[in-house]
Amino acid sequence: MRYYYAHTSHKGSLDALRRGVAYIKKQEEKTKLLVNDFRAGLVAKELGIDNSTTIETISDIDLVLELGDTIIIDSMEDLPKQFKSYCNNYKVFRVLLDEPQEPIFNEQIINLSKKENLLVDDIYRREYEKKKRIVFFGGDSDHEKSILKHKSFFKELKADLLLGHYFFVNYEIELKDFFVHIYESEEYQEIITTSSDIITTSIQCAIESKIAGANTILISEENLSLSISTLFVYLDIPVLHKYDLSKATVLLMSI
Repeated sequence: MRYYYAHTSHKGSLDALRRGVAYIKKQEEKTKLLVNDFRAGLVAKELGIDNSTTIETISDIDLVLELGDTIIIDSMEDLPKQFKSYCNNYKVFRVLLDEPQEPIFNEQIINLSKKENLLVDDIYRREYEKKKRIVFFGGDSDHEKSILKHKSFFKELKADLLLGHYFFVNYEIELKDFFVHIYESEEYQEIITTSSDIITTSIQCAIESKIAGANTILISEENLSLSISTLFVYLDIPVLHKYDLSKATVLLMSI
């Protein structure tokens, strides 16, 4: 049996989940999705994966697997103390988004900064009629309510907002006055595939949007790794390190 473990968290993103969905859809062998919370399982169903199993952390993988199974681990969690036994008992792959690493034991590395390893659902490769609109997706969680700090940026840009799956209940009430339109999180695939311009803080969303044919900008207030920066240059996705209205406007006009 093959499993894809996508680390999910109410305070994090669902990027790993979206990669897992893309991976599973491409497999001929039956592959089961492992996630960390019930909500993530519902999102997986929205994206086309009907069955998933919830485990608490990466340390609980061996409660599900049997000897000889295959596990793909897509997680930023610290590796558990029993990781060596994982490698001895299962065929292990680690998905890495950061700088390349050497295997710790006998696991195999899937380096996502290489274009041939991109995990993107084929739905984003189809042709769709684009609607002229600027949509902002600020990730699946905004526990710090950081969007509120950039009201003027979004208002001047006349942007729409795509809600994250883990946004606080009624958070959209606080946001409605400076976005033209607000889309529900369940509309993610439809909005990404049919919008002309996407601004996002999510690396996975930026890749999906670009492949779907949108003019795409990533906003990353932290420095990206060299490998991801190189990938984004190859994909022709510009990166802003702050909410700069003039730069964003120029980029949207030029790309």
